[in-house]
This record gives sequence, structure tokens and C-alpha cells, in this order.
Amino acid sequence: MAEKVRVRNIRLTIEYDGSDFCGWQKQPKVRTVEGELVRVLGGLMGGEPEIVTAARTDSGVHAVGQTVNFSSVSTMTAEEMKNALNSLLPPDVKVVDASDVPLAFNARFDARERTYRYEIATRPTAVWRMRRWYVNWDLDGDAIRKAGDALVGQHDFSAYTYKDEQRSPWIEMKEFGVAEIDPQGLALIFTANRFMRRMVRLLTGTLVEVGRGKLQPGDLFDILSSRDRNRAGPCAPPQGLYLVGVEY
Repeated sequence: MAEKVRVRNIRLTIEYDGSDFCGWQKQPKVRTVEGELVRVLGGLMGGEPEIVTAARTDSGVHAVGQTVNFSSVSTMTAEEMKNALNSLLPPDVKVVDASDVPLAFNARFDARERTYRYEIATRPTAVWRMRRWYVNWDLDGDAIRKAGDALVGQHDFSAYTYKDEQRSPWIEMKEFGVAEIDPQGLALIFTANRFMRRMVRLLTGTLVEVGRGKLQPGDLFDILSSRDRNRAGPCAPPQGLYLVGVEY
């Protein structure tokens, strides 16, 4: 009697430098993170798997804690799979961890919260030019912190996304923080149950307007309450944004 094939659900934590990718989602004729992962998995396991991801990052956005899962009938251990993938993936994508998880696990729908970090440099930098947003202004970190604190809680974030967003704008912002980084600059940390498209970048652009004195801290909540995208600040560029991690 032939041995019964055992279907497994594999969870990966991956990191990537988004500089040379056209975002996460697989697309024809352009290089994407999912495309590279599917290509390598297909060659390794004899068939391209359907990958479920916790968050679809935009072009130029980085990740140090992206979570995905996929089905497999491979007999390799999770550690062997991790090592094999890392030997075949390009240098700007790496698997940090691999494990077997219950078949019901879904990287997107089981996520309780996601954390993003946006890094801003306040002086020109050669080393970090593709990793941080350089702004030619001194920023008031205390004002940014005060403004961001008003966002914590459950709110309609329509003012901080694009009009064609199809998902509900009601989101619970669980935490917001500001940290100093070297060279001179700030990191803004956002944790929420989920995020809409470009939401962190729009919040960051508006918070920078507060930090440079163009807006007052209370304006951020007023804009939020208005639900009017036209009142928010500019969209920060992608290179300063990192998906830090996903909690389940």
C-alpha cells in the first residue's frame, strides 16, 4: 500500500531589502518579493505554492519580520527547508525562521497586530539614503509624540488612506512611539490590528508636518475626525518604512 502523503502547513518569517523590488505581490514582468519566494519554492518542491502573507508591502518598503505560510508535502524538516531556501534566494531576501504550524493557521487572518517602523534622517546620509527619509528640517520629537498619542484607540482612519481603499477604515491603533536614531533622526513606531494601503506613510508625512511646526499636535486628531484625505499631509516615501513584526 502506498504511503499516505502528509500535507503540512509551513510558516516562514522572512526579511528583505525592498529597494530593488516592485513591492511584495507577485506580478508579471517585474521583480517582487513574493515572486522570488514562489520561484525558489517551486524549484525546490516541484510546484509553485499559494503563499498567504501577513502584509503586502509596497515598492521600496523593507521587512525584518514578514510572516507567510503555505502548504507543502515536502519531507524536509523546517530547518532543512530554511537552509535550502536561503541557499537559493537572492541576497536581498532571507528566511529568518521556519516551522510547522497547524493546518488552520493563516498568516493574514490570524494576525492580532502588526508593527511598522518609519525611520527619518535629519541630516544627509550616504549609507542610509535608501533606508531612511531625509528631511531638511529640525523636528520636534515631543510635538510628534503628543500628536501621535491622540491616534491610539479605535478610529476611522479614512483621512490617512486613499479613496479607492476597499477595506473598512475602522482600525485599532494599539501603540505609537518615537525613538531617536543615529545618525541624527527619529523612528516612528506604529502598532495596530491592521493597516490600510499607505496608511503609515500618510501618517508619517502628517507627523513630520507637526514636527517641523507646519501643523499643531492637535491638528492630527482633527484631520482624523474629518475623514478627509485632502487635509492630511504628504505621503512619506517608501524607503524609510519597515514591517517590523506580526503577533499572533
